Amino acid sequence: MDIKTRTKDGSTIIEIIGSLDGNTVNEAQEKIMPLISSNNVSMVLDMKECGYVSSAGLRLLLMAAKQLSVQNGVLVLSGLSDEIQDVMEMTGFNNFFKTFDSVDSALDALRKGV
Repeated sequence: MDIKTRTKDGSTIIEIIGSLDGNTVNEAQEKIMPLISSNNVSMVLDMKECGYVSSAGLRLLLMAAKQLSVQNGVLVLSGLSDEIQDVMEMTGFNNFFKTFDSVDSALDALRKGV
């Protein structure tokens, strides 16, 4: 797993490459949570290169979203594969996140105040 970050239009974009599972979730948490603590208000988690998310990965996403919410921020997801989208729907996690087909559509929504 690899995580790349960049900023665009005032939002932090976090790209996850590879699987987000029990073997990688601690590394991902160490990289993602400090970004939230850095007063980032809006974040896009770009998952177009993420092939698998386990329950541990889902917990990390929820934890990040809740922490951003405490700071009056928002975390949105983009580029979910059909498989990950299905898992999100089956577990009810789709109720906690706004999802978008692309980073650009996510950024457009954030600019409009999702």
